Amino acid sequence: MGAVLHAETAPDLVHPVIGFRLWRIDDAGLRSLYHDERWSRGRHTARCAAGRLAEHDEPSPAHSCTCGIYAWYEPCPRLAWAGSDSLVGGAVVLWGQIELHGTGMRAQHVMVVGLALPLTHGPKRRRIVSVADSLEAEAVPARRLAAVAKRHGQPVPSELKPRCAPARAGAVVQRDPRADWLDPARARSRRRGRGSGSG
Repeated sequence: MGAVLHAETAPDLVHPVIGFRLWRIDDAGLRSLYHDERWSRGRHTARCAAGRLAEHDEPSPAHSCTCGIYAWYEPCPRLAWAGSDSLVGGAVVLWGQIELHGTGMRAQHVMVVGLALPLTHGPKRRRIVSVADSLEAEAVPARRLAAVAKRHGQPVPSELKPRCAPARAGAVVQRDPRADWLDPARARSRRRGRGSGSG
């Protein structure tokens, strides 16, 4: 019987995972791309912006909502930010409740660990170095972002990432139960909901 219970236990990782983001950058620091939200040193905690419209009581990210702090599994292509004076790519470490998706994830807690330097030596580079220093993060060439991130956490294993399927009208998307490895409490409540029968 102990072996059966062990087989039903979701894997519990004790380390944070890594991800990658884009931000707006100015002399005052980092700002989210789509929200007027400043990023500061240390932990950044997600909160649901839906307010009274939110249909969940659990902390962000809720499966039934779009809340949470977003990050990609892979570094952002340099072309996405290099030509802009106001965009910067970087690496983050994520923990707490995490919702996995095909190309990235949404997390409860995130911390900036690295910012990518542009190829040129100019005002943007100096601004990135200054902001990274204020965040206690590293300013490194883009090719070194993943290495910096791996000193703080581990990538999500590829076998746990949900497959990215093209969306089509009327398609029903099932939540991948393998994502529960990032939130043991959610996994336990799901198992309780299934019952403990052998069939």
